[in-house]
Amino acid sequence: MKANVEIGAGSAATLGYERYGNGPTHVLVMHDWLGDHSSYAAVIPCLDGHTFTYVFVDLRGYGQSIELSGEFTVEEIASDCLGLVDQLGWTRFHIVGHSMTGMITQRIAADAPSRVISAVAVCPVSAAGNRLPPEALAFFKSTMEDDDALRRLFKFVAGGLGDAWVDRKIRQNRDTVAPACRAKYLDMFVTADFVDDVRGLETPYLVIVGDKDPGLDSAAMERTFLAWHPNAELHVIPNCGHYPMQECPPYFANVIESFLKRLTS
Repeated sequence: MKANVEIGAGSAATLGYERYGNGPTHVLVMHDWLGDHSSYAAVIPCLDGHTFTYVFVDLRGYGQSIELSGEFTVEEIASDCLGLVDQLGWTRFHIVGHSMTGMITQRIAADAPSRVISAVAVCPVSAAGNRLPPEALAFFKSTMEDDDALRRLFKFVAGGLGDAWVDRKIRQNRDTVAPACRAKYLDMFVTADFVDDVRGLETPYLVIVGDKDPGLDSAAMERTFLAWHPNAELHVIPNCGHYPMQECPPYFANVIESFLKRLTS
């Protein structure tokens, strides 16, 4: 089921989302920098819709929210998502973030600690940001318009997936991500630094990485999420790169839901 929801009191903006399931436990799922909520399409049939209600949100500039302008900041995303769960009538909920939105799980948990039951950070960029060196930053910027550069990026971060998958990811990016938001969100996650706001946060955390993800590996998680969050645990998915929801959907669904069910009373 697809729908739109008003964001916050007095706001004219609307965030798009897709809902799956009708269970009593609520889960808000956020996407990465390079694609909208449809990045999770392969995993949705593997999820337990009787236990959980999942809402896969499109941030401003993506998918069903592609026409929405904004500041494209950490604070804006967190505020929009909290406005969304308010409109959905969710008092307490779990959150899932992938890559860029890994840090957003931290911002939301810090802003509303009594409401966030747990958080799942998938191949995440943390509250410390990702300080790319100049040549790497230039390459990331080039992927915004250069299909060959974007192809190299997808091939680099995926765990050996083939050209057909890469072609589909390029089409998804070009069709579902507004050009106006790309540079601003990139600036957001390479400059972010709100570690002091999340250090010691007691929210239970599951941090997931793939053993073939070249940039966001176990060592990076030990220095960040696991160092700051006393109730964080790490799960490494074998033979997997940066997109476990697409590379191994049934396994990924089981890892997430096993964790969520432990935290759901």
